[in-house]
Amino acid sequence: MSGSLPSDRLRPYLVEDVMTSAVYTARPEESLLSATETMRRHHVSGLPVVETGGRLVGVLSEKDIVRAVDRQTGVGRARGILDLLLASLEPKPKDRLHESVAALLNGSVRDAMSHPAVSVEADEPFGEASRLLGKYSVNRLPVVRDGALVGIVTRQDVLKVLRGVAPAMARPRRRTARVSAVPA
Repeated sequence: MSGSLPSDRLRPYLVEDVMTSAVYTARPEESLLSATETMRRHHVSGLPVVETGGRLVGVLSEKDIVRAVDRQTGVGRARGILDLLLASLEPKPKDRLHESVAALLNGSVRDAMSHPAVSVEADEPFGEASRLLGKYSVNRLPVVRDGALVGIVTRQDVLKVLRGVAPAMARPRRRTARVSAVPA
């Protein structure tokens, strides 16, 4: 890599060249418990939230879920498992686990999601996705085409491209001008 900048590696790609097309999603009316189960089952830390028809309306992250549960139970103030264990020894212990499950069952994705979602268009240069991930300190960026979700790009995708391990389907695109023959 003689003299090339990391941003030079991003330049030849479009977002759609690197994005993941198969995306797990949540619906606004879905319970937080259902969305949390989807995230756990598929080992993801966030889900784009889409309406019927695929229109992107928000993003639900683990952080959003913790905030929503904290609003109802105060469990988010715990710094870790030790705080939760010690809280169970208080003179008047609250059943925080049951309260948290109730908050997940009764809470909706719509009430907890971040909106509007920070997103990127599929035909944007991949460097724009990298810039937005950094600017907004998010781990994932829904990819849209005309407002409809078509994929997702993560910080891991940026790192793969920077390391030269872009997905096999990603092929750098050369931007060339098309010249039409002009009749004489």
